[in-house]
Amino acid sequence: MPHFVVDPAAGLERQIISPNVEQYLYTVFIALAWCNAIELVVLCFNTFKKYEGSYFWSLLIASLSIIPFGLGYILKMFDITFTNSFLELAILDLGWVGMVTGQSLVLWSRLHLVLCNRKFLRGLLCLIIVDAVLLHTSSTALEFAQNARPNNEAISLGFSIIERIQLPWFCAQELLLSSVYIWQTTKLLRMDQGQISRTVLLQLIGVNIIISVLDVSVVVIQYLGFFTFQVTFKALAYSVKLKLEYVILGRLVDVAHIRTQGEAPRFRI
Repeated sequence: MPHFVVDPAAGLERQIISPNVEQYLYTVFIALAWCNAIELVVLCFNTFKKYEGSYFWSLLIASLSIIPFGLGYILKMFDITFTNSFLELAILDLGWVGMVTGQSLVLWSRLHLVLCNRKFLRGLLCLIIVDAVLLHTSSTALEFAQNARPNNEAISLGFSIIERIQLPWFCAQELLLSSVYIWQTTKLLRMDQGQISRTVLLQLIGVNIIISVLDVSVVVIQYLGFFTFQVTFKALAYSVKLKLEYVILGRLVDVAHIRTQGEAPRFRI
């Protein structure tokens, strides 16, 4: 029987259904995220002709990182190892860094397709790096300290605070990157009068809005008190967001084709 206890320091312990059923539901979320991750890796190698560039590598790393992120929680839920959760934390935190910051780098990388302001792009990259260093290191350090000394009130309080800060902060960062993308795409939409091109650009905006809704939903779930539900749902949400990236990439290729070849129908094999 799987056993998983939510960290009381986080102060987020509400349950949506019975604990035993929840544990299997969370496992299903992670399994679905893994299926998407495997598909994403295959798509990544199949979509890009050249395995280079920040867009390719950020997509690949973010996709692969979903696997250790989910694995760490599976090991913790089923209490498989004998390392007092230290191995599980190391595995899931490694995946967490690659998945969350990797997603931000994916959003940043595709901004190059619609934005030419190098200083602005460099500033956004610096923001991503600084946030990653500050939030990932502090959260990971406090999580390990809390696991080592669960009865220390100061550590518990620090971990509780950083846990409530890092999730909305990373969400705000992704919303900022998506908003810049939507803003630039809207500017292109106003300049381009072709009907097919306008349709494609509107689809790009719609997909980015869906990605933003997924970001906000993860934060809302945590602040409702469903900590474990938020964590496992986040793995699935990030896998869905990365799959939507390939929809965006395909739409951008369509826009480029329209601008070079005109609005003749484009047949795909």
